Amino acid sequence: MALDKKTQNKLWFYPMLFGVLGSVIGLLLRYGFAVGSSIVPFKNILHSHSHTMLLGLLFNALLTITIIRFVNQLSKSLYRLYISLQICVGILFIMFIVQGYAFVTILFSTIHLWLSYAILILVWKQLKGNSTAIRLVKYGIILHFISSLGPYALGPLKAFGMQDNPWYRQAIFFYLHFQYFGSFFMWMLAALFDNANIKMSKKKTIITVFSLALLYSHSLAYSFDYVFLKILGFIGAISLLYTLVSVSKNLVKNKKINHIHIVLLTILILNCLGSAPYFSSLVSENRFILIAWLHMLFLGMYLPFIFKELSIKVHNSVVIIYITTFLITELLLVFPGIIFKIIAIPITICLFTAYLFVVICVCVVFFKKIFVDKDKFTVKFIL
Repeated sequence: MALDKKTQNKLWFYPMLFGVLGSVIGLLLRYGFAVGSSIVPFKNILHSHSHTMLLGLLFNALLTITIIRFVNQLSKSLYRLYISLQICVGILFIMFIVQGYAFVTILFSTIHLWLSYAILILVWKQLKGNSTAIRLVKYGIILHFISSLGPYALGPLKAFGMQDNPWYRQAIFFYLHFQYFGSFFMWMLAALFDNANIKMSKKKTIITVFSLALLYSHSLAYSFDYVFLKILGFIGAISLLYTLVSVSKNLVKNKKINHIHIVLLTILILNCLGSAPYFSSLVSENRFILIAWLHMLFLGMYLPFIFKELSIKVHNSVVIIYITTFLITELLLVFPGIIFKIIAIPITICLFTAYLFVVICVCVVFFKKIFVDKDKFTVKFIL
């Protein structure tokens, strides 16, 4: 890590802050479901929650990790762009709650996207380090640019009155896929490979990129029931699994990241299963299972990876509670009917309770990073 500790803490402050805010309003959503009411319109809170977690936590955190690991010096222009991104996220967090999708939120979503282009171009120019990791970061940046084609398509589709057309939803799925299984995935792999000093040939790197692109077929299959889409998705899932397995030995040897490797393998195997008609129909017909899948990626893979990158000591009890309650939420989402028959308690209340503990664990970790010196245990503000 080339940047000094003080600079790293300045960058980490914002994803941690938005992570706490996004988690709390996500819990508010679950509370609304549990008691059958909501303080403000449900859709507005949902938009604020999803954008804050996606842009404020995930994008911010993975961008921060990339800068800390692969950029030797935080220039003034890079830092100003980074702060500008945070201002946009802060405005989106508030205004989505106030007005939902409207002029201000659309405007600042667009400004955030354009600012992300500028900051990633600067990062590209300043990248240094492990050649394989740098290659992965660069492909991740390219995939970020590709993902933005989705939001740009929404305007024309809406202008032609196609809001209810499957392609309108697919434009959103396109953006999310090439974030979750595009830029985010590649930046995470870059950090993991850098940690374990793993080398990957250019050929395998290209296979990885094309595999991720083919996985978009799973999203298309959500709207269009064609066999060839499932076949393409299966090819992408298998080839991606192959590239990871080919470097598994080096990942397993590194004790700091071997648990992330296990989660990663699990998700890639689930991707292979998702190509089967039975499992793909479950996701397309059951919103709970779709949420379980998204939370598996976010809470099961990316968030633990971010925790690892924070480089702070977390008490084992926090880790155990987080893992246990996260797994409970997944079971509740996938098997709500069966669990209700066993415990006779409304699933919405069970989900709220389980997510309460997940959010508490997230806040404990983030607050420790933001405010507490891990050696002296004294409160300090990182500004």
